[in-house]
Amino acid sequence: MQLVGMVAMSHSPSWNLQLLDGPARPYIDAVFQARDVVTRLRPDVLVVFGPDHVRNFFFDLMPSFCIGVERVAAFGDYDSPAGELPNDADLGRFIAARVMGDGFDPALSYNMGVDHGISQPYAALVPDLSVPVVPIVVNSAGPPLPTLARCHAFGRSVGQAIRAYPGEARALVVGSGGMSHWPPSVSPDSPEVSAETRDYLINGRPHVRAFNAAREESSRNRRATGGTGPINEAWDHWFLDCLQSGRIDELLALDNAALLDASGPGGQELRAWIAVIGAWGGVAETVNYCPVPTWITGMGCISTFATEKV
Repeated sequence: MQLVGMVAMSHSPSWNLQLLDGPARPYIDAVFQARDVVTRLRPDVLVVFGPDHVRNFFFDLMPSFCIGVERVAAFGDYDSPAGELPNDADLGRFIAARVMGDGFDPALSYNMGVDHGISQPYAALVPDLSVPVVPIVVNSAGPPLPTLARCHAFGRSVGQAIRAYPGEARALVVGSGGMSHWPPSVSPDSPEVSAETRDYLINGRPHVRAFNAAREESSRNRRATGGTGPINEAWDHWFLDCLQSGRIDELLALDNAALLDASGPGGQELRAWIAVIGAWGGVAETVNYCPVPTWITGMGCISTFATEKV
């Protein structure tokens, strides 16, 4: 299988995948430019690394990595796609077998639920949802949090598996999450988490629809009142510069505490970016970034393609 490109991008509950004017416009333009290249390259499958926001994965049993190897169902939160997505079960199983042979121990899901952390970038790059997807959830919420070095090594193993898959099909690897932002913590070990929320994080599977409705209402109210959030713009630029200049070792040297301190609970999702850089095995050629305070997030989009540039 040929690996034809890499895209890593932020996601946001505030974006409905439409063209919007305002502070987020540079980010949206960059995503749409990447989508144009993806359309021309016609990949046969997208392998998407991303987080879950406690809608499908709970701390009754939380894996560091989980590979979707059969059915994929999108939750539909924040105007993201809902329902079953096309999948490539054969590739998913092949990747799983290869990474386990490399010494990794991912969980496997034969019926994986994904929320906007994976479905939003997938739909942004493939609006008609026609290309099969292999989702790989990277835990970014709370223990067991893989280190950035472990995420990079895991991603490298996934990339090697994709390239070793028999046939002439074409794959695109995608990373979703971050950049710096400070939403409420969803780690059961955080002292900021209330007893009620902690119980949900561990035992909330039966109550996920009600919990999601409350979160979406809170998000709408914050946006309606012009609420903003802190963004570490200087750190985001440093992170992107490391990816563009090949200084990946500086990022891999960060421990989990340093990542949390610099980029907030939401920046923990950048593990997916590190994994996709590992899968690609090179640098980011195209880098775009803009802070969007009303989206409470630094919004970044990077890409590299095998045969053409954005």
